[in-house]
Amino acid sequence: MKKFKEKVKEITKRNQTVNIETLIKEELNSYLRGWGNYFGHFYGKVTFTRFDEWIRRRLRAVQLRSWRKIRKLYRALRKRGWKGDLPRLRMCKWRSSLSTPVHTALPNEWFEEIGLVSLVKLYNDHHPQRG
Repeated sequence: MKKFKEKVKEITKRNQTVNIETLIKEELNSYLRGWGNYFGHFYGKVTFTRFDEWIRRRLRAVQLRSWRKIRKLYRALRKRGWKGDLPRLRMCKWRSSLSTPVHTALPNEWFEEIGLVSLVKLYNDHHPQRG
């Protein structure tokens, strides 16, 4: 598990400014698919769910850093229909990736749309009887 997290951290460095779709499709998906298929028989669904949540949080932090300015976050929030005050976040901080406005701007469905491999779905493919 430690090695897995280290490799994902290496792929999703938070100080890089990249196109997140390219990062996911070219580097991250192949690693997740390989790791999930190999270890899908050994770990439980709860572990895979936690890894999925952690990976999406890493990707949100990378996206915030790539946006650099909070105006781009505001623009994404307005597209998603954000009601209420606009947040005051630091774009480079890890804790910002856990906030409600960031989850609204970058929901889980958005990650599915851009093609992020879900470890839980791989687990369900290996264990259809467990659902």
